Amino acid sequence: MNQRRMGSDWTIARRSVLVALLLALIAGPFVAWQGAEGEQTRGVSALAPHGIVVVGDSITARYNDEPGDDEQAWWSVMGRHFDADVRTHAQSGSGYLRPGHRCGGDRFIDRSDAFTGVGPSIVLVEGGRNDWARCLDGVFVPSTDAEVRHAVDTYLDVLQTYLPSTTRVIVVGPPWGPLDRTEGKRVTAIIRSEAAAHGVEFISTAGALTSDRVVDGIHPNRAGSLAIARRVIRALER
Repeated sequence: MNQRRMGSDWTIARRSVLVALLLALIAGPFVAWQGAEGEQTRGVSALAPHGIVVVGDSITARYNDEPGDDEQAWWSVMGRHFDADVRTHAQSGSGYLRPGHRCGGDRFIDRSDAFTGVGPSIVLVEGGRNDWARCLDGVFVPSTDAEVRHAVDTYLDVLQTYLPSTTRVIVVGPPWGPLDRTEGKRVTAIIRSEAAAHGVEFISTAGALTSDRVVDGIHPNRAGSLAIARRVIRALER
């Protein structure tokens, strides 16, 4: 009887150890995940205590917020440099004039969440690369200077109307890779001119996306995203 009881106690003890080990294996990754998530929590930034909003196209939309990753976004590098929370409103293919997702998406001005509600400390507008064309019946047709100018002028008017005066609005010149350089000069000149007319800061990205800093002639690789981030960081620190 005692031997059976001892055997039973030993079996129970062994099961308890196995259960404890199993729970540790399950809880370990969860605790590690909690720690990783906690590391992403940023403090109150001296530069942008109310956060930064970025409105953009695929150069903003298709990248992530993973430090050191090949696909880490320029805005992620910038936000972590200043310990600031960054919220993005971006869509591939979009611009001031052109809707994204091959004419099936929206334009910068359609993203009202970016300029309504509690005003952020900074709004960065990255884009214009796609505005060499407009959409006509779902097809790209070349845009005119007047069409681009009107779209940029209208959007900057909207930002200045709806955002509080305490929000710093900054236009990031469209990051332009080696393709379509002539269109790049045309569109960038219009955007720079409209920023000046509205008294809005303009950050030039000319030369940031060289042939060795893009993956397809347009979109930045890691070196390209870092080059854009450096331009923005320098401008914000002035």
